[in-house]
Amino acid sequence: MYIHEAQPKINIIKEQKIKHLLAGSPLKVHWYQQVASTSSLAKQYQHQKSITQTVLIGSDKQTAGYGKQKRHFISNAGGVYLSLLTHIPQLLPPNQGLLTTGIAWQLHETIRQQFGINTEIKWVNDLLLHSKKIAGILTEQVAPQTVVIGIGCNLYQPNLEQELESSTNLLVRPLSTEQFCIFVAELIKNIFSFLPNFTQGQFLSDYQKHLPMLGQQVTVRLGKQTIIGTALKLDEHANLVLDCNNHCMTINSGEVIKIRSN
Repeated sequence: MYIHEAQPKINIIKEQKIKHLLAGSPLKVHWYQQVASTSSLAKQYQHQKSITQTVLIGSDKQTAGYGKQKRHFISNAGGVYLSLLTHIPQLLPPNQGLLTTGIAWQLHETIRQQFGINTEIKWVNDLLLHSKKIAGILTEQVAPQTVVIGIGCNLYQPNLEQELESSTNLLVRPLSTEQFCIFVAELIKNIFSFLPNFTQGQFLSDYQKHLPMLGQQVTVRLGKQTIIGTALKLDEHANLVLDCNNHCMTINSGEVIKIRSN
């Protein structure tokens, strides 16, 4: 399903700055003032045009941003909202978990490099600060070996916690336009460096060090099923391994909805 809308207004300053910072990278850059959803716009782009290189679509605001299970993602001014439409030749069903977790790790690392802040990770696709959500990643396959990688990150949105108590801001003040564009460009550079070898899972050891749920009892929602067990580790495909009453269970999708310290 695509959200069709009138051609949104370009944020020409951010678009030009990001293009300049990513000069030489094989991608097209589109940055808008407001859209319904960058991922929906990327899907429209893929549906209507022949994709010959990666496309970056970003926006200052989203009116219909979404995450897992199509849940609404608050997308007011002050966050990073972007989607990458890209072809990944080595993408196969067994390694899709490595893609999503790896993108989360690239965001974690970019935040650490740019702001000196260490975030925690909630398997599989959320970043946390002080146990509250600051970012989410959603990868959607739209054609064979072609995906839309959606990233939403709360940098500084006034009144965010009043709107959603389980979320928080990464920063305590807004970024300048220059700082914002540098952050976006460095994130894209890190993702570009990661994608060619993502199937090797070299990031998994470090990724797991930032998973507070390991060793804890977790409740995982898998479709209409609920599974309770102790989170032991991630396997080589970034699947979650649970100890369920002395029986190991491997989960490759789902959502951790509760963590309880043992």
